[in-house]
Amino acid sequence: MNLPSAPKARCVGHEEGPIRAIKFTSDGKYCITAGHDRTVRPWNPLRIDPTYEHANPIPATARSTIYMESLPHALPSQTYCDGYTYPISAIDIDNSSSTLLSSSNKTLVVTDALTRKVKKRFQGHTGRINSVVCSSEGTIFLSASYDGTVRIWDGRSFSTTPVPVQTLTDARDYVSSVTVLEKKNDLCEIVTSSIDGKLRTYDVRRGLMNEDDLGTNVALTCFAHTSDSLCGVISCLNGAIRVTERSTNTSLNTCFGGYTAGKYSLECQVTSDDQFVVSGSEDGSVVFYDFASGRVVQTLKGHGRTECTVAVHPSRENSSVIVSGSYDGSAVVWT
Repeated sequence: MNLPSAPKARCVGHEEGPIRAIKFTSDGKYCITAGHDRTVRPWNPLRIDPTYEHANPIPATARSTIYMESLPHALPSQTYCDGYTYPISAIDIDNSSSTLLSSSNKTLVVTDALTRKVKKRFQGHTGRINSVVCSSEGTIFLSASYDGTVRIWDGRSFSTTPVPVQTLTDARDYVSSVTVLEKKNDLCEIVTSSIDGKLRTYDVRRGLMNEDDLGTNVALTCFAHTSDSLCGVISCLNGAIRVTERSTNTSLNTCFGGYTAGKYSLECQVTSDDQFVVSGSEDGSVVFYDFASGRVVQTLKGHGRTECTVAVHPSRENSSVIVSGSYDGSAVVWT
């Protein structure tokens, strides 16, 4: 099985508090972390910082537990801190890695990734932004919030006080995640998960919305999908991860057990080879499930606190590379 089994490096630089979001660039060369310290930091996750001195090498027998202080440091790139007045809870970046999108409480901040200067600030949400999406070409932005709305913004607007081109108000509780599905760089579907237990899919071309009710008292914390977008993976606050066929809303299996949930919004992802579902856990571990059967196949332990965010490498050749971020303030590269 092509699964990560050992920690390779640690992303060291965030000064305080949890790491709330991690995102790979589309080419997989960099991963980006954001956190409570109001900074966004890119890293080359597969290269070690040449200035780091290997003082305490990891024991050869330690293949599933982090010896945190002994991990070498991943190679840092630069730091983005302009325009962030509150902790950052969500990030995204366009396919050309030129437009960085992030949330600072209720504000959506757009940054030029090359100059590190803020280009635009979008305001209007009445609650904290939980999830952001940048279209592949960096022209359309989406933000999902505690206020129960998803707002769609025109990235090409020259207005000094921009307003959303559309606001989705169907959720009856806060929206935990928003995902955009594109075909040939053309926006075709928007998928949102909400604490009200509904997964909503908006067909942009036809102007239709499909609502999938996953049951009473089932809060949804994250949505992810396979590389062909035919299947979806939905993380629930009750500890279950549902795998569904998107076209028919048919449940294929349920990943259950192996991780702790109930208090935090935990992220789940599908590895780039579509073989495994990976999730964070409130006990600090990273858990892998077989996509077809839902069985636990790997558990990586070591984070000292809740492991809330995880990013998978976008290429199939590096599908065993993931980066996990935790409330203990650390981000770890696993291979």
